Amino acid sequence: MATKYVKRYSALDRLIHWTIAVTFIILVVTGLGLFEKKLSFLFDLFGGGENAIAIHKYIGLLYFVTALWFSLAHLKDSISFDKDDVAWIKVMGGYLNKKAIVPPMGKYNTGQKIFGIFVLLTTIIFGLTALVIWTPATAAQGLARVSFLLHSLSFVIMITFFVVHVYLGAIGVVGGLEGMIRGEVSEAWAKKYSPKWLSEQKKRGEAG
Repeated sequence: MATKYVKRYSALDRLIHWTIAVTFIILVVTGLGLFEKKLSFLFDLFGGGENAIAIHKYIGLLYFVTALWFSLAHLKDSISFDKDDVAWIKVMGGYLNKKAIVPPMGKYNTGQKIFGIFVLLTTIIFGLTALVIWTPATAAQGLARVSFLLHSLSFVIMITFFVVHVYLGAIGVVGGLEGMIRGEVSEAWAKKYSPKWLSEQKKRGEAG
């Protein structure tokens, strides 16, 4: 019997998602040199500090636009919480205990929803603080320091979330990465990880 697939992401969604991923990695490499002087040797990868800083600025702008667009486009799914999300948190999604009974999820599980909200909040923080950091001469000294602190703190936390997201997306949830590569997931996968979403898709006639 042929495997049935369900459309999960559009071509535009996938393009934006991978743009966010690539730009974030570039921002991490260029940002580490700015964050810690001992890592300034990373600037050599971009032809020196001046180039690295310029790249960080412009890539940061691209990241801001794409991350903000993706977050807002999927905001409805990210902020939709119910009793199943509470139950998911209690068992930590079954990641720490394979025998745990994981409640049925919608398009995104609770962890992904939290990550999505966090991405939106940090994107806004990155954008606002960057305006101050890159034009310090026009900002009060105290504001510049606070902006740098918030920018750096969000940067460090985001790296942690990013690593966890990549691990769970590529390894922790087998088959999950397929959805963001080809735009489809098997119906069996959807039934296991996103049963409520699959049910909605069937009601709309978008799944078999």
